Amino acid sequence: MEAFRQAIEKTYSIEMDIHLTKDFKIIVFHDFFLGKLTTKKGYVCGKSLDYIKEAKLSNNQPIPTIEEALDLINGRVPVLVEIKYSNHIKKNLEMFSNVLAENLKSYKGPLALMSFSIDVIRFINQKKFFGRFPLGLTTSFSKIESIGNKIKNNKIENEIVSNKLQFISQDWRGIENSRINRLKKLDVAILSWTITSKEIEHDLEGLVDNITFENYEPDLTMQRFLKRK
Repeated sequence: MEAFRQAIEKTYSIEMDIHLTKDFKIIVFHDFFLGKLTTKKGYVCGKSLDYIKEAKLSNNQPIPTIEEALDLINGRVPVLVEIKYSNHIKKNLEMFSNVLAENLKSYKGPLALMSFSIDVIRFINQKKFFGRFPLGLTTSFSKIESIGNKIKNNKIENEIVSNKLQFISQDWRGIENSRINRLKKLDVAILSWTITSKEIEHDLEGLVDNITFENYEPDLTMQRFLKRK
């Protein structure tokens, strides 16, 4: 939450990851496992919210729920939400979708949803409630593809187009993949992750619309606001 406060002060957009807990609550947390970043252990999807709330981050703060995070942000900066896809969500897609819809029902600020999983994005895309939120896919196309990767990535590219997704968030190391240009020509916004220096950021100038960054102060000359078509 302290990172979110600092982002708001600097008017940076916020990228945050969400998980579904064992008792069907949504929390804001990056890892699938609690042990690396908190004082507790275990897989997020196997723990209740009460257990997770006992965990402390390195700054001694608790892990926030999505409601707590959005209450803090309150539309002051755009939010990019990445859904961390797990077997728990896979088995409970309808429940997850309903809980997420309830969490977002009263949120008025600019917000977009993405995931590495086309399954969860396709499912959400079919729900009328989510129509006001841009939807995208997190991708990691490599610069040079093997035959096996080409077959897999052809399917991913076709899914992006057939589901009329508004954007992708692509690993910057593969940003020169020819698929990126094809998607740009279809007016798919190109975001890129995770940028760790101004040198990398400047190399992406003209290639991407926005970036996810960490551990440095960006120039942020690339800004494209996403709108749901």
